[in-house]
Amino acid sequence: MRAEVGGGIETAADPLAEIALRSTRALRRVFVMGIALAFGIVFARLLSVEGRGLGFDASGHGLGGWDTPDAAVMPLAALGAMAVAMLLLVVSASEERLAAVMRFGLPGFDDRARAIANGMVWAGIALLAVHFAAPAFEWMPGGHKAAGVLLGTVLGAGTARLHHQAISHEAYRTFNLVSMLLAAGSLGAMSITPTGEWWTLNFSTLGTSDDLAAASFNVGIVIAGLGMAVLGPALTRALGEARFAVRRGGLGAARALIAVIGASLAGVGLVPIDTDTLLHNVFACAAAAGFAGLAGCVRLFAKRMPRTLVVLSYAFLALEIAAMFAYQVIGLFNLTVFEIVAFTLVFAWLIALVATTHAHPQAEPSDVGVVTGAVSARAHAVHRRRIAPAGSAALTRPAGRDEEARLRGPGSHGSDRLRRLGLRGTDAAADDPPDHAALV
Repeated sequence: MRAEVGGGIETAADPLAEIALRSTRALRRVFVMGIALAFGIVFARLLSVEGRGLGFDASGHGLGGWDTPDAAVMPLAALGAMAVAMLLLVVSASEERLAAVMRFGLPGFDDRARAIANGMVWAGIALLAVHFAAPAFEWMPGGHKAAGVLLGTVLGAGTARLHHQAISHEAYRTFNLVSMLLAAGSLGAMSITPTGEWWTLNFSTLGTSDDLAAASFNVGIVIAGLGMAVLGPALTRALGEARFAVRRGGLGAARALIAVIGASLAGVGLVPIDTDTLLHNVFACAAAAGFAGLAGCVRLFAKRMPRTLVVLSYAFLALEIAAMFAYQVIGLFNLTVFEIVAFTLVFAWLIALVATTHAHPQAEPSDVGVVTGAVSARAHAVHRRRIAPAGSAALTRPAGRDEEARLRGPGSHGSDRLRRLGLRGTDAAADDPPDHAALV
């Protein structure tokens, strides 16, 4: 960790911060590998001769043996998976890592390019999911093609915009991969499942075939659920700051509910619906109840929650209730649609939590590091640069490093990125709850 003292830089090792950084980086690599493997399955399916990628018989919905035509597509599928892995490593990397890569003469990637790449991956997931479940969208005007274009455009544009605005935050970059792993694992299962028209039953049918398709679905949801539970403290860290006026027990309650959701999702994957239907449904209902608790009690966690998060919480809760009513009472759609809506709301809410709380200029770790008088002096200097007149040198200062670098000390802190996010300075009224509508 670095602190400025007397115009120089004093280096002080912080073992806890270093362990946290290394663990998070290792987790991101694991998530990237899982996503790439799932895409490898999808590419093999798409490239297969006569629809038999990985031994899949498209006409009979059965898993067959390997043969020469099927094996021939594997090198191309592997190359596609490697390309996805390299792309996601760039998308999720810290600026510190990207700067190290550029020192070897490799091309640089700005935030906009990384955001577009992230949006393209999400758009591809949406398009492929609709492709592999095309008959489920025939009731829509324009059929599955219109549905694919609509979902791909909305998801791609939304995730690209969010990634561009929250890319500097460690928790967001990691959780983005957690969400993508769940989606990619499900996509891999959709591409080769022998269960036929699984969408007419429920989403969990993808995990019942006892083959590679079921493994892709179950392993993906287990790792994503455990990742969510482990990341709970990082996702909610900013709520503990004084500006939010956290209530007694509020932070612990929020983290406990996130852990319940993550553990329940892992349970859904560990206990397939055909193994123990009752226990599987208990896990699924626990995840839904945990999210209802998070969204419904958002104002009980802290006295000054961001207004944007409060509005989104109530909107998401209303949408979940409406979807349940449409499924249970009206019968407008089946259980699969409700499960997809519920999963999407959970991950979207947690990403919104990170974007609206961690993106504030004061949202930096307060429990690691060495506090010195020089740190306070630098904070005042950063504040003066924020209010410098237009055209001053302070406004043209290069962007500082991201949150990973800030964990190492205030010497790596930069206010330029915060100005690009359109965030307010530290002179905001203490009683005015931060509103980050631009981040969602």
